[in-house]
Amino acid sequence: MKRIIYATDCSANTSSALCYAYRFSSIMKADLHVIHVYDLPPINFLTIHPKEILKNRVLQEKKEMIKKYCEIHLKNEFRKKPITIHAIEGDSITDSILNLSNIILPDLVILGMKDRYSTRGYFSNNIANDLLNKIEIPLLIVPNGVGYNNLSTIVYATDFETQDIQSIKKLEEIAKPFSALIEIIHVFETDEDSTRENMEKFKSLILKNVSYPEITFKIIASGKIQSGLLSILKRENANLLVMLERKHNNFFNLLSDNDLVKKMETSVSIPILAYT
Repeated sequence: MKRIIYATDCSANTSSALCYAYRFSSIMKADLHVIHVYDLPPINFLTIHPKEILKNRVLQEKKEMIKKYCEIHLKNEFRKKPITIHAIEGDSITDSILNLSNIILPDLVILGMKDRYSTRGYFSNNIANDLLNKIEIPLLIVPNGVGYNNLSTIVYATDFETQDIQSIKKLEEIAKPFSALIEIIHVFETDEDSTRENMEKFKSLILKNVSYPEITFKIIASGKIQSGLLSILKRENANLLVMLERKHNNFFNLLSDNDLVKKMETSVSIPILAYT
């Protein structure tokens, strides 16, 4: 992993997500790019200053604001590892992230989870949904207020898709520096026999393609997929939930189903990593 983008509105409520992104990038030995997208305030045409001068002035003010935001919340850590700051004028946060991604080619994009107190409204959730439909880079959603802990247990929710193989191989890069356990789980509602058979086939396929030694496989029976997943996260004291973004599948689609996101956000207090 070489480059990570972290998008922020620079509010105090997202400071924990900033710390998470900074420390995560340090462990991964990746360059951290902090992006803040802003609207240009209305310019009075009677002003004596040319528009371009005013735009440049606002740009420099925003860059200084981002720098101070990082200094305040990262404290002494700020000087341990350099950060690249991007202040971008734009109406669309999603498009600005996509444009920057096309330039610097990051391995991961990090967002803070939706917060009613965001200066731009519901900051991350609708942006995450938009990005999942347009970006091919993994997306990490970090709940505001979550403390950074070394990853010890990662839960990967699967529906036995071949795409999972590549996602799990990518996840190995994240798990390895932490020596974290990857728990591959499947939540089912009916037909336990066929589920066990499918899991054994899937397990064999994964072990042939992934060399990481700390992987376990589990199936969980539950009346509802959501409650079954929540129970395993709590029972295993997981630090990270990982999913493949599924658009045409009976398995629930965590980050593109708005109603389910709202439910999960009130229940899940750990970061969610979505592979697209």
